[in-house]
Amino acid sequence: MSVIAQLENTAPLSQVWFVHDYIQLKFQDRTVTVLNTPKLRLSSGMVLNRSDDGFCDNLVSQIGQPIDEARLIEEELFFIRFASGVELMVPLNDEAVNGPEALELPGAYVVFNT
Repeated sequence: MSVIAQLENTAPLSQVWFVHDYIQLKFQDRTVTVLNTPKLRLSSGMVLNRSDDGFCDNLVSQIGQPIDEARLIEEELFFIRFASGVELMVPLNDEAVNGPEALELPGAYVVFNT
């Protein structure tokens, strides 16, 4: 089973941790660590940058939501779409880079920036 399939078949989001320069999403026994600067697309279509008012509140409001879809588009984007229609998008391009790693997925799978 692929890492992405593991995410799609996991428990709903149970915790969100905002740590200095990264975010951790907890799905009971699985953790996704977002190291690049993410964006949040609301179900209305509005996109919030990490620094925008409402980003944190809207992400935390996804607690209890299962993952509808998760996808990794190599060298472009990783996203999680929750059942509510809200999408957490992690760009894998230069504008979002904070270091060599972009994100860590369950099973010690690390996506590196190119």
